[in-house]
Amino acid sequence: MRHEFGPYLQMGTLAEQMATHYQMDVNLEFEPHLAHYMDEVEVNIKADRFDHVGFMSKICDRLNVTLQTAAEPRRREFLSAVVTALQGRIDRYSLDVAQ
Repeated sequence: MRHEFGPYLQMGTLAEQMATHYQMDVNLEFEPHLAHYMDEVEVNIKADRFDHVGFMSKICDRLNVTLQTAAEPRRREFLSAVVTALQGRIDRYSLDVAQ
């Protein structure tokens, strides 16, 4: 798989789109929206054998860049939570693999 066309690109785009939805819809509940995104990450991880930590790290890298330019508070809140959740998942996955 070429570095510039990995599945992490679609997942990064999905997070950005979900951040936009969260930004625009003040009635959208934060926790279920974030949980839905992380469920999508899990589906991708379980779908195949590949570098899962690298996959999630690349999503984090992309979203950290997006986060730097995000001015709207709800958008920043969602993107920041995704990065934090992904980092937590990376840490758990790394521990599971090490054991």
